[in-house]
Amino acid sequence: MKVLGLNPPSRYTKNLARDLLWGCWCKGKRIAGVQFPPLPLLFCGTILKQEGNEFDLIDAPAVQMSFEELHQKIKAYDAVFLISATVSYTEDAQTLLDLKKINPRLITIVFGSHPTFKPLEALEHPGVDIIVRREAEFVIRDLFRGLNQGGDSWKKVLGIGYREGKEKVVNDFYPFIKNLDEVPIPDRTFLPKNMEYYNPIIKRIPATTALSSRGCPSLCTYCTAPSFYGPKYRARSPENVLKEIEILTDMGYKEIFYRDELFTVLPRRVKAICEGIIARKLDVSWICSVKIGSVDKETLKLMKEAGCHMIRIGVETGNQELLDRVKKYVEIEQIRETFAWTHEIGLDTHAHMMLGMPGETKETIKNTFQFIEEIQPTTITYGITTPYPGTPLYDEVIQLDPSFGDGSQIDARTIHTQSNFSHLFTQVPPEELPKYIKKAYQKFYCKPSYVWKWMKRIRNIEDLRRLTMAGVNVFDFALRGE
Repeated sequence: MKVLGLNPPSRYTKNLARDLLWGCWCKGKRIAGVQFPPLPLLFCGTILKQEGNEFDLIDAPAVQMSFEELHQKIKAYDAVFLISATVSYTEDAQTLLDLKKINPRLITIVFGSHPTFKPLEALEHPGVDIIVRREAEFVIRDLFRGLNQGGDSWKKVLGIGYREGKEKVVNDFYPFIKNLDEVPIPDRTFLPKNMEYYNPIIKRIPATTALSSRGCPSLCTYCTAPSFYGPKYRARSPENVLKEIEILTDMGYKEIFYRDELFTVLPRRVKAICEGIIARKLDVSWICSVKIGSVDKETLKLMKEAGCHMIRIGVETGNQELLDRVKKYVEIEQIRETFAWTHEIGLDTHAHMMLGMPGETKETIKNTFQFIEEIQPTTITYGITTPYPGTPLYDEVIQLDPSFGDGSQIDARTIHTQSNFSHLFTQVPPEELPKYIKKAYQKFYCKPSYVWKWMKRIRNIEDLRRLTMAGVNVFDFALRGE
């Protein structure tokens, strides 16, 4: 069977990020125009190729492929799959319906957070034939084994949903993958040739993304990860991670952006990976995400020695009561201490921030702005808290106002820059939250001292180009919005 893994174009934005297993999460100038390779499609495509299928990947946004060009190419395929989330599902389903009209034999498959948490609603769209829930790799493998055999054997595959006439059928979940070393290392030769995925925090190019673990031991009420990945943190072995690094450096990659929810949950694993990079003299720099309290100063020093130059931290707010309310289980003083360590060690930091959190007031927003001034991260992103299906926050919202439905009224035009039912859990007027988001960017990025700090970091023409693109996007968002 000839199969296409598709990162589709969008009618609303040029860079809708689809790099994580639970799907689209942000876009646009607010994140400086960042692009990510579609890693989940690579995982599935690599397995399908090993199974003997013909597989191609089209990353339409990366190569600036229009809908018209895609419509011409789709005629060659028997099946297509893509990753989608609540914020993109309606648009994605329409895109697939358009493709089916051009190629009636086409089987359309969607995985990601929305089909995982809202399977019946996801199956209402005629553009979608089959949904895949939670982790897709082995479900996709078994599904295509059945489809290639012919008949109805594919309908018994765990983890899928489909329509049987007017009836919607949703099978039991496929078990979580216990040993992530069994998942093949993604074949990045499927990516567009000579494509440089733009990201301003990358220091060395070419760069790529990787995933070394799944899950998160935290239970933050706004996050889908615990429900999507399951209650147990699962990680690839240090040897398997090091093997992938060797493959990537042999391919010429200079930097890896680890897209794990949290990279540092298992300290001995982190130490083994870092010591392996050092012992093998692997020429690679890298970025990862860290939870406050999961890493100490000595580990951060070792990570830097092994090539880590930035850690990304979900700070969210500068108010302890708000952190407690969303079950972040992090102390403000721990955040201060960790950022003090990074300044001392010389590690860059990125702070993920939210406004409009449950219990938010104008005063707590002011506290957050003051806190950011205090801890001085290298870069930040702010977004408006969104109640995604699959989270306790969504469950609270839907009880208070059932008109929120399956959440698909949120789309790529409004995600993180407009209020979505925030009046149900915050005291800040919905029309004011977008103004605070712009103000947050103005206060942080639009200071002469901050611009000068980055100017001093420019080493070559590539640095100048990368930082100019980031600056144009961020300053434009700060002044005009998305």
